[in-house]
Amino acid sequence: MSAAPRDFFKIERTASEIKAELLPRIFEVWATTRLQQVGMFETRMRFMDLQAGLERDEPAPAALQLLRQVYKSTGSRLDLNQGIKTVFYDADQPALAELQEQVEHLPFYQDLVHPPVMLLEESGEALAEQILEAGQPALAFLNPVEEGIAQQLLLHAVQTSASDLLMLFNPKTLEAAVKKAKPDSLFQKIFEERLEQIKGFYKQNRNADRREEYLLDCFEETFSRRGFYTLRFRINLPDKKQTGYYLVLASTSAQAYTRLKELLEGYSDYQEDGVPLFGVNLQAQQMSLFQEHYKYAVARLAQELSGDTTRCNNRSLQYIYEQHSLGTHYTLSNYAAAYERLMRQGLVRFINPKTGQPVTKLTATSLIRYSPRK
Repeated sequence: MSAAPRDFFKIERTASEIKAELLPRIFEVWATTRLQQVGMFETRMRFMDLQAGLERDEPAPAALQLLRQVYKSTGSRLDLNQGIKTVFYDADQPALAELQEQVEHLPFYQDLVHPPVMLLEESGEALAEQILEAGQPALAFLNPVEEGIAQQLLLHAVQTSASDLLMLFNPKTLEAAVKKAKPDSLFQKIFEERLEQIKGFYKQNRNADRREEYLLDCFEETFSRRGFYTLRFRINLPDKKQTGYYLVLASTSAQAYTRLKELLEGYSDYQEDGVPLFGVNLQAQQMSLFQEHYKYAVARLAQELSGDTTRCNNRSLQYIYEQHSLGTHYTLSNYAAAYERLMRQGLVRFINPKTGQPVTKLTATSLIRYSPRK
């Protein structure tokens, strides 16, 4: 039996364990959300795993879980079997060949509408680029530190916004890659001027935590300035301050970003006021005694919303949450808590959208009506 999301990271996890736990769930949420957006038969979407090769004694490979999800959706309203094409690659070609063998022995393999594509040849790099250029929505799982096809696809996605990205990596390896990046490297093209900014920051700052924070800020900015919505999930080692991994999401779809953010909430540590930190084992952050030390807080959210009458008046709680929370840590329940504060202060009322009458219990469909300013 798998651990509950809130318990999964209580023990130290390897990258393959994290991937096997999160990738199938993230894939399903992303795929169903995107299919709802583009329509079942208007296009065929792509999923690409660029670290798909089997590891020794891997108990539940993410690729096999994912293909099982695709098959089980056959005939449903959101039929992933019809709507998704899967592509798998690994720099360790023998490990990828082993995966191919297992995939072809799946009992439902012949029932997959789009047989999985295994990039077992050197021409795989060109093939991956052709797949992205086809114009369909895509999701790629990769490690940005891996040279070759992973960075080529990453650069292509950054330059064209052609693919959503899910990246799992150790910050030390990302830092090492930045330090050794040459002027004509793919990393230089991906980071652009930020590469020199990072190196300059490192010369002026010796604090490891500040370096890591700045590096991840610059990494996220690489995507956000190109129109991606980004989310950073920090995975600390249990009982230690040291970061084990970061999971970084970059999506061009606000709806997919929001649904995936909601999925990761279940794994996250929380502040005292119920705002998720989007990280686990964050002892240092949780020990803070004052909420003003937090970048996001319910009290601060309530203050922001109190003055946002133009965008929020007569809008449902769900609508306000989906529009206002982009790029923040706030959840639907955080917005409910903030508006309940404002209601007690007499600044807003909750309205039943069907009857137009005031109500005391706030739901996702309730309208938020601001009181006239005196």
